[in-house]
Amino acid sequence: MNPTLPSASFQLLVSKLLSNVRLKDHDAVIILGKSMLSQMSPNTDPSTVWLVQEAICTAAHETDNYELMNTLAEELLHTAHLMDRPDLHIMALCKSSTAKRCLGDGGAALDLAEDARVQAANFPDSSPLRVQVLQVLLAALVETGQLHEAWKLHNLLDSSLHLIADLHEQGKAYWTLGNLAFLVSESILGMRYHDRAATLLSPTKDMLLWARFNRASAELRLQAGLLEPATSDCLSRAEIAFGLVQPGELDRVGLCMTKSRFVALGGDPILGLKMLEEFSADYSGSSEHLIPLYRCRSELLALTDQPELADEKQKYITQIVHEKNDESRENVTGGF
Repeated sequence: MNPTLPSASFQLLVSKLLSNVRLKDHDAVIILGKSMLSQMSPNTDPSTVWLVQEAICTAAHETDNYELMNTLAEELLHTAHLMDRPDLHIMALCKSSTAKRCLGDGGAALDLAEDARVQAANFPDSSPLRVQVLQVLLAALVETGQLHEAWKLHNLLDSSLHLIADLHEQGKAYWTLGNLAFLVSESILGMRYHDRAATLLSPTKDMLLWARFNRASAELRLQAGLLEPATSDCLSRAEIAFGLVQPGELDRVGLCMTKSRFVALGGDPILGLKMLEEFSADYSGSSEHLIPLYRCRSELLALTDQPELADEKQKYITQIVHEKNDESRENVTGGF
């Protein structure tokens, strides 16, 4: 049995952990949280265990550490059971579904999301928990290629968003709906949802999320052929925001791809292709992260009358996917 920390010392660590959560110091949350868990005894109050586990799980999600998120989500399911809290059990199912989806296991993600939806049916229609479940279910349906099944739920989610008191969280949900609309070729509605998200998301609350939203919105608009001032504005906001935070590998890849697509659709596919090639030559991160960029290169090669090189690039993409047994995470699911 691990030694139990003295009460005063433990409360100090809890306060420090919560401070790190408020500061969005995700790495510090993970390090301190793991240390706290290792020092707890089996008799520790489950509500305290939940607090620490949930903080680590959320931090792992924010840092794209999906293996850790998956582990903590499963531990949260056990803790929620110990507490006999159906609401927390549903929240843990949502986190577990998200982790599984981000790890590429869409089938498991969908099963967990469906389980959460069944359990959430016991809560009143006015429960914000049901909105969270809907978002997770939509993401799992999209991940498994069931876009039209997901689209059937969009009105239900749209009509429920007033239940979310936090406007920033509302914005994330509208981002979700906008992404889904673009994916089913409802681009006008997609723009409306994204414009609504832009008015609700707070860059001061989460600058990285703001950067990702604007980059993703610009990308989806460009994929829909919408080269207009609003698209340019999204891309400009993304560039400024990413300049204020430390972007991850996927963020860097995504921004380069979107900038290149913007230049190409603006009439200079040769320059767009050059931007992608120069970025790829200098990139030293994981090869699978470049899959969306390679797909974009393949499109531009075809656009510049280089079909043989485009086919070559497409074969290389297939090889990477096969070797890694993983689809690319194109960072367009946004609020999902």
